[in-house]
Amino acid sequence: MISTAAVAAGGAIGLSVWSIGEALGTHYQRRALAQADGGLEVGRRAGRLRPLIARWRGPEAPGDLAALIDAAGGAGGYSAGDLMKIKLALAAGALVVALGSAPVINPARQWPLMIIVAPAIGFLFPDVVLRRRAARRRRSIERELPAVVDRVLLAVRAGLPLSRALSGAAAHGRGLLSAELRLANTQIELGLSRGAALERLSRSCPVPAVIALVAAIRRADRHGVALEPLLRALASGARTDNHRRITEQAQGAAPKIQLIVALLLVPAAICCVAAGMIAGLGGS
Repeated sequence: MISTAAVAAGGAIGLSVWSIGEALGTHYQRRALAQADGGLEVGRRAGRLRPLIARWRGPEAPGDLAALIDAAGGAGGYSAGDLMKIKLALAAGALVVALGSAPVINPARQWPLMIIVAPAIGFLFPDVVLRRRAARRRRSIERELPAVVDRVLLAVRAGLPLSRALSGAAAHGRGLLSAELRLANTQIELGLSRGAALERLSRSCPVPAVIALVAAIRRADRHGVALEPLLRALASGARTDNHRRITEQAQGAAPKIQLIVALLLVPAAICCVAAGMIAGLGGS
């Protein structure tokens, strides 16, 4: 059987991965907002390592890795091919560490498992970080979406052109979706077509309501379809989804509160009663 030390080491590694993922997710979320507000400056920190990575011809990255990078808001300026090389390098480094620590581990039972598990952890670690960042971005975008669509709807009702409605909705928001809209407007001002900017927006914000909004804007540009009914339906649906998520979170919090009461408050109350009884018996 695996020893207690091995289980503790595995738990420590898992907690380390989780904490690093949380820190990186917060860091890159703030960085994405700053980049969208400041322009198209992407990948400054990657400039030092990219020439070294480019010299190595790694395997071709799968298509879903590029989509995951877009959903996570980028990978620090690295492309899917660069990230694939980094994943292989992490797997090789983890294998070297596992081989170096093999003499310390029970050679009869545990070191073969470590040699198999360590490279897998190193290879999948970037995917874990990116998926956590993508989930964090998705929740933030879903919370902000009703307000952004309402601002676009009010501007369209006031008779403003669609480009001004989108730029105004982005200028008055402070969340991730507003930052992505500001970045799309900046790209359009620099000469990129609106279709290409909207395509990038749908990749970086793979939320069904955002994809529906992009599709509605394209239909309005191509066929002259009225946007007001579609925007009204999107805003209503987004508010309904937010209300449902808040209700589910509130329902999930009840068992946690009951667990805290059962494990902490009830024993504390029993200890207080027992202390009073013991004091009374000692006085008598």
